[in-house]
Amino acid sequence: MRLRVAILGGGPAGVGLARQIVTGHPAGSIEVELFEANAAVGGLAASFSLEGVVFDHGSHRLHPSIDPEILAVLEELMPGVLHRRRRHGRIVLGGRFIGFPLRPLDAVLGLPWRITCGLLRDMFVRPRHQAADSFAATLESQLGPTLCREFYFPMARKLWGREPGEIDAEQARRRVSVRSPWQIIGRMARQVWFGGGSRRGASFYYPNGGFGRIAKSFAEDFVGRGGRLSTSTPVTGLRQVDSGWRVEISGGHREFERVFSTIPISRLIGLLDPAAPTEVIDAAEGLRSRAAVLVCVVLESGCWTPFDAHYVPDREVGLSRTSEPTHYSAERSRADRTGVCIELPCDVGDATWGLSDDDLVRRVQEEVIGIGLPPLEPLLASEVRRVGGVYPVYDHGYDDRLAAALAHVDQREGLVTLGRQGLFAHDNTHHALAMSFAAARCLSGDGAFDQLAWESACAGFAEHVVED
Repeated sequence: MRLRVAILGGGPAGVGLARQIVTGHPAGSIEVELFEANAAVGGLAASFSLEGVVFDHGSHRLHPSIDPEILAVLEELMPGVLHRRRRHGRIVLGGRFIGFPLRPLDAVLGLPWRITCGLLRDMFVRPRHQAADSFAATLESQLGPTLCREFYFPMARKLWGREPGEIDAEQARRRVSVRSPWQIIGRMARQVWFGGGSRRGASFYYPNGGFGRIAKSFAEDFVGRGGRLSTSTPVTGLRQVDSGWRVEISGGHREFERVFSTIPISRLIGLLDPAAPTEVIDAAEGLRSRAAVLVCVVLESGCWTPFDAHYVPDREVGLSRTSEPTHYSAERSRADRTGVCIELPCDVGDATWGLSDDDLVRRVQEEVIGIGLPPLEPLLASEVRRVGGVYPVYDHGYDDRLAAALAHVDQREGLVTLGRQGLFAHDNTHHALAMSFAAARCLSGDGAFDQLAWESACAGFAEHVVED
């Protein structure tokens, strides 16, 4: 009898896992079915087209620190499609545009004098000791007040909708890779010595045809190897039975020995039958995520700006980032037009979320001009997308709530949760793919799952630092 495996969710972790399971075992020895609620795979990493221009759901890049094994698989699945590109962005600080990644000349000449003086002071004056029990306290003790006041704290308020002191200290480790002003200076010095493109963060991988091509390529290979892909098929229940698991969908159910879930862990807990204890349900529901509104516009112009992205920490401005996907790809879909995606972090149901599409377009048109960017014109078309579950919020106590939810999942024989949503981890795509490859290696052909190896892999995932 063939082992039957269900995978919930068709984002990068889900499709990557599906493909790796069917390639890691003899053909026909394992029956794998992937359930995706949407009409296409990709999740937040999917792409879409508007007036001939390909858009992603925000600014998506594949970081060059990707595991070589995973990169090799991607190049096999997308021959001649995945290209390494140089980053060319800007940050708005103190009303001025500063190159990003930060370059020495910008740091010397571009920063407002008050920021430059503050950074110099912070290099030599150690902040007073304080308990590093929050995002705010941790960063201020490491970087000093200037960078925190001008960039990190305003961006934190915008992305997570919380004061920096309300965010757990773990977020500082996962989101900020530098630990002192001296480390920033050291990185810039290496740029001067080795060249601007030597630093890993100064470049990225991106496929022609949009970032969504990554998930699509995994899914196509999975199906080509005999896997079953059920799109537009939301899972409505997950019942534990003697034989394993009954996956309930509209109009019926299917049974499997093992289930791998990449859907949000709070939703997974809510699907379980027998139901989880009340305290576990409450803990899972207490894991909060920030949403975003994406305003995508097509301009009848070959270029809006020469920069691939702009970062805007200013709290008085609603948008957090702009991206121009035309600059990400090595191949243009249309030479006579370009696309711009403007991101506005928000909460589901708040004032920003509730604005009409027309009002949102007008708002971002005003905001980009207000910060010194060119007008969004001539405007050919626009599309607004409201996306939930974008930024996990690591508020105080999240770790206890997450631990309670994960512990309950571990108690359910034959059930594993993984991926960005499944582990409530603000990870990059290459991290999500690493999770999927690790989970596939832990599954043997007879259905056994190496729990110790998986726990070791999860310990490594917990050390990931998110790279923008």
